[in-house]
Amino acid sequence: MTLTLKFHDSVSHLSDAELDVLTSDTSVFFGRRWLRLLDSVDLSAMARGELSLRYAIVTQQGVPVALCPCFITRSKTIYTPYSLEKFFFTSWKGTFANAGGFSRLAVTVADLYRALAWMSGAGMDGGVFVTSPLSMRSGIACAPQPPESARQCRELILKGLRELAASEQLPLYFYGVDGEDTALREELTAASFQEIYIFDDNVIDVRGEGLDSYLGQFKSDARRLLKREMAHARDAGVRFERVSKMGEMGEQLERFYEVTYSKYGSEHLRHPSWFWGALEQHVSPEAEAVVAYQDGAPIGFSLLLHKHEEVWFYRVGRAEAGASETPLYFNLAFYEPLRRAYELGAKRLWLGPSGYETKRRRGARRHALYSYLWIPQRWSRTVIQPYVSAYSRVTKMMVPGATQNVRVRKGP
Repeated sequence: MTLTLKFHDSVSHLSDAELDVLTSDTSVFFGRRWLRLLDSVDLSAMARGELSLRYAIVTQQGVPVALCPCFITRSKTIYTPYSLEKFFFTSWKGTFANAGGFSRLAVTVADLYRALAWMSGAGMDGGVFVTSPLSMRSGIACAPQPPESARQCRELILKGLRELAASEQLPLYFYGVDGEDTALREELTAASFQEIYIFDDNVIDVRGEGLDSYLGQFKSDARRLLKREMAHARDAGVRFERVSKMGEMGEQLERFYEVTYSKYGSEHLRHPSWFWGALEQHVSPEAEAVVAYQDGAPIGFSLLLHKHEEVWFYRVGRAEAGASETPLYFNLAFYEPLRRAYELGAKRLWLGPSGYETKRRRGARRHALYSYLWIPQRWSRTVIQPYVSAYSRVTKMMVPGATQNVRVRKGP
């Protein structure tokens, strides 16, 4: 089997049929529609810093058989998860800044290794990020083929990515590898990438025929409280409507999104009004909004993505800022997405990271995501490796709660 690897700036040269074959088994973030979206929007504006999108594409006799999206950035202003400098040093160090004891030591170690990274030429002020932009998922999409052929495709892409990182003199970083993707994880480890635990996603296994089946897993006191949350918004005159024409509501959705996410400062991806039109054009029907109306006016939304048997709660926004734990929020972020998952016959509903206890009490379980780092210079790899290992261990220790799914026993 003769395989050829080439990097492209877009996937515009591939037909819809070719992309559908390539991404037939992938999540929505690697599907044909999402890739078309990425080619149509200003990713630098959304990510708050300059980046250059690339696609590593493997062909066999001119037929595409594997694909991997990535991007190159040296921006100092870019969204924190897309900055190794901020992710591993500046932002993480801030967690310990005002504490004592071990925390002061952690800050000192972070400062020391940040200086060592700079002196060793590790290039941590930029990176080649292997991830599907605007998502928290990394992977390599392969067309249906025998396992050995798929392995050879992945190995060729890994080799090409290492060469690209070496030519750019930047670290190579797989951001958000699914813990269940054992084949890719093993190949990354074999290729001298360093595994790093980053965080857990939250997922609800959708069982039964509807919300009654979902509620049936909880004890009676918790079940009553969940039903009360579901009913509270409707009792207040709020109705929920599924909307596919998001472009027409672009300015409102942009405003609701900013009101909600601006409480985190600038550490969120921008979603300008034009993004919603592009989402409608390229990703629908795999993208739709659930919009909350009160007295005829929209007051909030949640953005859902779906493909195959998975639904992703991707974004939420409300007209007014305030505490996230309100009945309107829970309906937008849990119950309406779950209702839609049942309608679609989905098996899993992804809720996003953080808020582990809140999501666990509503039936979610934890799902580990990992990143993988490779630095071209061997000396730099040796210098930085102990710090990255410690970062991974401490990050895992800091995550509250157990990783297994626990049924609700107390009220939300």
